[in-house]
Amino acid sequence: MALHEQPMATPARSTRLQRQAPIVVQETDLDGEIEEFEDAQEPSMTLKKALADCERALDKFFSNDVKSAMDIMNPWRSLSLYHSHGAAIFEFIPAMLTMDPRQVQSALTATQETFELCDGQRRGYSIVQSLGSILKKPNYGIYSEAEAHAELIRAEALLVQACLLIVDGDDIGGILRATLRIKNSHDSYKQCLKILNKKRTWDDDKSREHFESGVRMGVATFNVMISMLPPKLIALLEFVGFSGDKEHGLRELLIGANNPGLRSVLCVLALLMHNLVIGQFAAIPPDYDLARKLIDENLAKYPDSAWFLMFKARLELLLGKPAQAVETYEKAAKAKGLWPQLIHLAYWEIMWAHAMMGEWEKCALFATRLLEDSVWSRTIYAYVLLAASLQKETPPDKAWIEQLVQSASNYKQRILGRSVPMEKFALRRCERLRARGLLVLPGIELLCLWNMFPAIAKDQKMADKFLKIIEDEYDMIDKIFLDYIKKVKERKASAKKTVEENDEKLKYDADDFNLCRYLRGSMLHAMGFPRLALEYLEAVIDDKEKIKENTHLIPYSMVEMASCRYSLGDPHMALQILAEARKKSGYPLESRLQFRIHAKTEMIRHKLEPRQTNAASNATARTKLDTPYTLGTQEYLVRTTPPLPVPKKEDEEDDKGKKKDKGKGKDKGKGKDKDKKDKKEDKKESVKTVRKADTIVNIGGEVSVLPRPASPVAGTSKMDTMITTEGVVVVQPRSGDVPLSMAPPKGDRSK
Repeated sequence: MALHEQPMATPARSTRLQRQAPIVVQETDLDGEIEEFEDAQEPSMTLKKALADCERALDKFFSNDVKSAMDIMNPWRSLSLYHSHGAAIFEFIPAMLTMDPRQVQSALTATQETFELCDGQRRGYSIVQSLGSILKKPNYGIYSEAEAHAELIRAEALLVQACLLIVDGDDIGGILRATLRIKNSHDSYKQCLKILNKKRTWDDDKSREHFESGVRMGVATFNVMISMLPPKLIALLEFVGFSGDKEHGLRELLIGANNPGLRSVLCVLALLMHNLVIGQFAAIPPDYDLARKLIDENLAKYPDSAWFLMFKARLELLLGKPAQAVETYEKAAKAKGLWPQLIHLAYWEIMWAHAMMGEWEKCALFATRLLEDSVWSRTIYAYVLLAASLQKETPPDKAWIEQLVQSASNYKQRILGRSVPMEKFALRRCERLRARGLLVLPGIELLCLWNMFPAIAKDQKMADKFLKIIEDEYDMIDKIFLDYIKKVKERKASAKKTVEENDEKLKYDADDFNLCRYLRGSMLHAMGFPRLALEYLEAVIDDKEKIKENTHLIPYSMVEMASCRYSLGDPHMALQILAEARKKSGYPLESRLQFRIHAKTEMIRHKLEPRQTNAASNATARTKLDTPYTLGTQEYLVRTTPPLPVPKKEDEEDDKGKKKDKGKGKDKGKGKDKDKKDKKEDKKESVKTVRKADTIVNIGGEVSVLPRPASPVAGTSKMDTMITTEGVVVVQPRSGDVPLSMAPPKGDRSK
């Protein structure tokens, strides 16, 4: 169902209707002049006006006035390419939020209209020119501004269409069609890169800024997304021409966020999404300083923006301040003019914030709201409501529990022909509740699965509170097991009969006991006690033969053990454990753990051995670098400036020259000594030049910036940026402007 009004009649269409109406006038000699005057009044839209309208629409959109933003786009959507693309985006967002088939079809129709306008404005090639391009590269410098922007919009529209096809199709055909769109989009961005690097003359500087902003965002998005995929899939994508480099992508996103341009705010959103959502989900420490800086800058521009308020609340949540996060989320949810699904997203986050504080009653309240109003995943909402209710001191009524368990089963859904992994896990837990009549710490288990323990551990009181609950449950189950074993030994009856009699009375089993061990070990590691955590995590591995249902505890415990080993300063052992965990398969919630394994492995490898990637990806074909690195976003090592060459003493040079020339002619040796002296003098001059122009960053991360002219905008053609432990530092490239590329240059990643 569409969430907004129907498109208004376009000015061009209404003008044509007026001209078709019969006009009773006497024919005169002025008829030709009247017709020319009417043609002069025909509405028109230039590229400059279209870009200005898009800027106004973005300001309205991020100021929570969605309807006004759509009203700017809709009247010209059939005539202007940018207006058509903007209208399609405003159809795309609610389609992804609701997953409603009618809304998805409406968004697909709007995207198809954008393609039709693109085909009319893109640069066309005849058959002869297309065949000639195989032998001779096209001249991208002669592209007009309209043709360049048409190519960029086509690349973006292909990505939008790919997402819609994935949602719309429930079979492998939809995925294949979406894959082709993604490949075509990647190729279009390559074309845009060539246009940006080759086209030297632009009629309007604003037009070039907007174009560069879009290209940077597209290049960065492809690099970051592809680099986060599993290595086997990356190898397959490399075969068909894709490439991905995470550091290069994050750097381009940062430059795009700091540069003026239409997509700069979208680059900001991508960076915040990577740091505060994807990075946290992958169990990689976010870059809190960068996130705070971006949020503060954009809240100063859009004070009441629900989007940036929600990211601010997310940052507060991850910093262990759930009470502040709840206030910020509630402020964002009260904004007028929002899509209802954004309010549901705020409720989802508030629900977890209350769970982090142990306020299970309020957590259940927001789970109930989502269950009644949202259609995203009612199975998960029902299970969260059940888990929060079971976590309370007063247990709920058994009839109510049975009804809720049945509802969770009825709400089960399939996406792309497959069940949602988290829904399958929730239904397994419901079946276990039916069979055994209890669940062990279900609410705290969900917090652990959503990787909320590191955020809880930032508040000592909250962490101690949860650790005490886990320890009490652990001690109680341990005592029951000890009593059970004692009774078995004391009985004089046969062992078989004893086990059969006591199995009916035993309240817990090995799955429950090892779940407590895993939760206790995970919380201890989050609180900074990796040695203690290893005791409980290793006990889970030792007890793996007794685990029947919770088979996911084994690989999850292994990944947590790897993190503990890394915290204790043994990265090699951590990599070995992660490699063993990667081999495990066939357990619940496997996909999310494999994603975390890949992210953790790459993080450790980048810290262990500074490497340079080829034009393909981070996961393959690495070679060692002889240059210093510093910690950047997500604690990945980022190339800074080249190391300063240390000139050798003249005595050492002479000694080496003599040894090398030993046994050779005197004249030949003298000639080589002369060449070496010349090279040495040139080397000293280059050292002086570097010391005057470059920022010095040592291996320890200490930064010293020598005086140089300040840059008005970080990331422009005159100045550039780098990510260090001290933040974002503006540095000057060593030689001229550096062209943007899909992957960092092989010889120098700092450019």
